[in-house]
Amino acid sequence: MIGIADVSMVFQTAVCIVGLTFVLLKLWAEHRLDAFRQEMFAIRDELFDYAAAGNLSFDAPAYRLLRRFMNGFIRYGHQLTFFRICVTMIELKLAGYTSESKWTEEWRKSLERIRDDGVQKALVQFHDRAMMCVANRLILGSPVLLSLALCSIPVLMVQMGWQNLKQILNKAPIFTLSHVVDTRIIENQAAAAALA
Repeated sequence: MIGIADVSMVFQTAVCIVGLTFVLLKLWAEHRLDAFRQEMFAIRDELFDYAAAGNLSFDAPAYRLLRRFMNGFIRYGHQLTFFRICVTMIELKLAGYTSESKWTEEWRKSLERIRDDGVQKALVQFHDRAMMCVANRLILGSPVLLSLALCSIPVLMVQMGWQNLKQILNKAPIFTLSHVVDTRIIENQAAAAALA
């Protein structure tokens, strides 16, 4: 026979499950989005400081493109999910998308115009840090990508040799993302969102 204690236990369990579901689906998702945007803001601020220090003109095409790229991710961050990336890739495939990306081509040309190798390298590092932030957002938000990233760790250990585990863990998100989706699509979408 079911007693009051059993009913109470079922009720408490149900309340805990509902509360945990709310925390995971609502509050954790909002926290991840806020953390992503905050990190992208920090990278963009460092880029501004780098240009303000006289290393690069604010009118330089590479600076403007990179800033637009980061602004797009800040604005488009709530749409940055693995599901939406997959849908976008399918839409582009059906529309006859070629692997050329307007933003990527402009970025490559703008980097070639910079004569100082140190400035080129710094801008590439800003871009890579922003893409690492994007990869982390996508991978930590998708059980499929998270599983693939965990599987990529042994592959990276073989490729890189047994180096610093921190380096391998840092490379795993970008390695996984670049093998699952065309990152140029993500870059182009972010740059387009900044202009919208």
